[in-house]
Amino acid sequence: MSDFIYSKKKIEKGKLTIELQSIYREEKPIVQEFHGDWGSLAVSNSPYNGFNPFEIDEHICVVLGGPLLDYQENQFLNLTSGSSGTEAIFNRYIKGIIKWDEDLSGPFAIILVNKNTSEVECITDLMSFIPIYTYSDSNNIILSSHVDVVARISGQKQNIDIVSAVDFILHGIVTYPYTSYNQIRQIAPASTHIIKANEIKILTKNYWLPKEKYKYNNIDQAANDLRNSLQKYVDSIAGNMYNIAQFISGGEDSRTLSGLLPKQCNQDAFIFLDHMNREGKVAEKAANSYGAKFKIGTRSKLHYLEILSSCVNLVGAGSQYIHAHTFGFHKSCKLNEYSAVFGGLFSDALLKGARIKKLSSLDRFPFLPQIKRLNYSSATPLKNDYFQTEVLEELTKRRQAHLKYVKSIRKESAEEWFELWPSSMNVNIPNIHVNRRLFRSYEPFMSKDVVKMSATVPQDWKLNRKLFQKAAKPLLKPTKWLLHGDGRLPYFSWYINIFIQFVIWFFRTIGSKIGLIKGNQGPWGEWKVVMNSTEWKHAIDNYRDGINLISSALKERDVKELFEGNKLNQNQKINLLQTLYINQNILK
Repeated sequence: MSDFIYSKKKIEKGKLTIELQSIYREEKPIVQEFHGDWGSLAVSNSPYNGFNPFEIDEHICVVLGGPLLDYQENQFLNLTSGSSGTEAIFNRYIKGIIKWDEDLSGPFAIILVNKNTSEVECITDLMSFIPIYTYSDSNNIILSSHVDVVARISGQKQNIDIVSAVDFILHGIVTYPYTSYNQIRQIAPASTHIIKANEIKILTKNYWLPKEKYKYNNIDQAANDLRNSLQKYVDSIAGNMYNIAQFISGGEDSRTLSGLLPKQCNQDAFIFLDHMNREGKVAEKAANSYGAKFKIGTRSKLHYLEILSSCVNLVGAGSQYIHAHTFGFHKSCKLNEYSAVFGGLFSDALLKGARIKKLSSLDRFPFLPQIKRLNYSSATPLKNDYFQTEVLEELTKRRQAHLKYVKSIRKESAEEWFELWPSSMNVNIPNIHVNRRLFRSYEPFMSKDVVKMSATVPQDWKLNRKLFQKAAKPLLKPTKWLLHGDGRLPYFSWYINIFIQFVIWFFRTIGSKIGLIKGNQGPWGEWKVVMNSTEWKHAIDNYRDGINLISSALKERDVKELFEGNKLNQNQKINLLQTLYINQNILK
């Protein structure tokens, strides 16, 4: 659950607790508050063992997430709920020997308070997998891991940024460093941020940048390093555990994960579906091949609409709530009772070039080889008849500014890293924002070694899963002849799969057209069903007044036309509904 909020100006006792608990609809976490001449700090309980706050006479240290400590053993992850991990980080920090990009691996955010000097330091992880937001005025600086909490504490709740609102509707993210609020910004990733005692400003210094410097002479060397680093990360966490879980699917990331997990553990493999379908059957076969216990959680057809209010509050404004795939199942499947729950998030983004724009023919014919588009730009001037021209122009400027910054670090791959740096630029990242708050979530593909490798290999190695396939091949052997959910054999390279996937794609396409294949065969819900439902129409009616807060950004202010017209695609309409929900709550 863990979140924190810090205010340089002292806040009335109890108020920060109310704000941190407000993002949960039920089972509100316990919150610890700290107050002094240096200001106020509150932190909600962490689900990760060993990462409770650590306090001594002179200092307070708070760690969000459950980072792996690469400079020591990590048995504390399975032993107690105390502060062993936090204390170990603090001791290395106070000695002045900590290297943030080497010593900690995985998502984290840290805040340290020196009670004697009133100096505060906040450290973000390599990609800001756990983003931190800030507000400042002439009297105060506020930092928090939840953007809406910052807005409420700082009195900025109604000061929404209409350009960011349009950004979110169109793209599902808010362009860094902006947020959904005019006076609130996201602080930089991979950086230390220092607040001096007598200064109302933040001094920021990067400790790492994803520079475009290729370090490998050949792809085989990189593949071996990738596989070994993944194995090391998983072993360091799960090596002493007996009760672990993983998410499994019809794909290759979860199979790779299954191959990495220690066999001596009691290992459960979860999938969440509308009903048992093709994806589930493939996942069950994969789980059996790796000796895991297959467990399925089923959801209603309207599940993703039903969780809207709870999950929007949990991920915060500017993040797509629809990636909260585990919500609800965290209770019914008792995910919080496992020592660790492993996922495969960001494998596609960091290792398989998911954010490299490719020729559009791949959307229609997925069996074709991936070829990078050379004429694509993330900062092309935006056009949409529903929004005011000046708003779109300002949004274009923001996107151009971010692209320019990324290009200063990565000239050849700027378009890819535009959607990666920081991770809040990636629409899928709210998945980890939900999971880390609800159970002990671990993502091997977010480890420091994977992040750094992604930054130091050519894009061509990512395309067509070249690097990933070479690294994962030994781990995929138990399912050598088991088809991927999309009709490939992951064990084999891309050029072998062209023919295999074409045959499967052809028969599935024909089968769907003539009615031999019916129903939802994939892992996620069917939004067409949701958006044709009475409940969807009721939700639009219930939240329609939220349009008033962004009306100045709109040419078309008829809510019915916005949802029924063809100027917004399916995802944009979902984003619009989320925006209306947030705005209506602000107006209350």
